[in-house]
Order: sequence, then structure tokens, then C-alpha cells
Amino acid sequence: MFHQPFAHPGSAAPAFRPTRPWPRSLRALRLALSAAAVAALLAACGSVPVSSLWKLRALSLETLDPAALRAAVVHSPNLQLHGQELLLSVSVSRKLRLPNGSTTVEQLEEKLPLQELRSTAERSPLAGYDTPQTQAQVWRIDPAALPRLQALRARALGWKGTDDGRRELGLGLELAGCHHSGGSRNQTVTTLIRFTEPGEYIPILRNIDLAETMPAAELKKRFPDCATGS
Repeated sequence: MFHQPFAHPGSAAPAFRPTRPWPRSLRALRLALSAAAVAALLAACGSVPVSSLWKLRALSLETLDPAALRAAVVHSPNLQLHGQELLLSVSVSRKLRLPNGSTTVEQLEEKLPLQELRSTAERSPLAGYDTPQTQAQVWRIDPAALPRLQALRARALGWKGTDDGRRELGLGLELAGCHHSGGSRNQTVTTLIRFTEPGEYIPILRNIDLAETMPAAELKKRFPDCATGS
């Protein structure tokens, strides 16, 4: 998992500082995007390419286009992901100082269903990942859920001018699927995100073992053996 605070233009950039790792959970991906200077904090859930950190610097809540967002996962052909069970968790949070001097966290969050895209036009940017050892799947936010994300974005932008401008924007991709019998139980995945159209897919977490993202019992529940003929 990847966690990265950000500040709106004109506010002080957050200093790099360590934080406790995010709890292991079903989220194979978590990141936060910066509208100004970026401080990257890596936990124990994967490896974020340095080149991706630089590309994420240009992202901002103001320019994020929910309809253009794409999530892709590269995995072994023996691992099947169930698109109808995938969710994209989107959260925006900020710290508020109370009158007594303490602080509290205000957070907005939506869990959005995803829709798998199979057309050549959508899959062609990921063609290099289709090999005998790996294959790629790509999803967009279900169009019916886009108004929920647009409403969240509008509420978060409404915070501007009411605090110091520091935000945390989180994207969590929750995976589920099954293993085909008779093959390798390779559970390594790579996650990529595209934020603009046209635009490139940015690797977020590379070669992450799903066993590192959840307890063994939960992994078996969410990734059982595939039914015969599936």
C-alpha cells in the first residue's frame, strides 16, 4: 500500500515523515495524490516505482476526471479476477483543529462498483502485458456510480479556504476471484492506474503478492479454486 499526503497550492508542503503502515486488508492498492509537493510514504504491501512517484506529482483533485479513470491489474493466467465483485474505494480526508486545541479527521468516502472493459481500444495500451506468463484486465467506474464520485469531489473542493489545504486522497482497489485448478498458484499482481484520456497507465504497486494483503483465511475465501468450466 502507498500513502501520500498532499496540500493545495499556496499552502505549506508537508514534510516527509514516517507513519505506521496501513493495516493489511483486502486493498491491493492504496495511494494518495498530491496537488503540490509530494511526500511519499511506503508501507510493506508492495514496491512503488520511483518513476511513478514523479508522474503522480502532476495530479490534483481539481483536475481529476472520474470518467477517464481506469484501473488495471496484471496477473497470472491461472488467476481469474471477478469484475462484478471489484470495488474502487475513493476517500478524501483532512485534519481539523478543534477549539480545545486537539485535532480530528473529517473523511468522505465512496465504494464504487467497477465495469470491466474488453474492447481492443481499451486493452491496446496494455498489450505488452499479455504474455504466456501474464495477462491484463482493465476496469472503469460503473457509469451509474459516477455521480456519487462527482458529488464527493464537489464536497471536498468545497473545503477550500476553510482550513490549511492539506488533504489525503485515497484510492483502494478491492480484488476477488479464483484460481484455475491444475496450474501454478501464482498470486503476484501488478496494479496500474490511468487518470486522463489520452494518458498512460502508471504502475502503482509492482509484483505484490496477494498473500501479503490479507490473512490466509480471507485469501482462501476471496480466491478459492475456480468452478469447473469457468
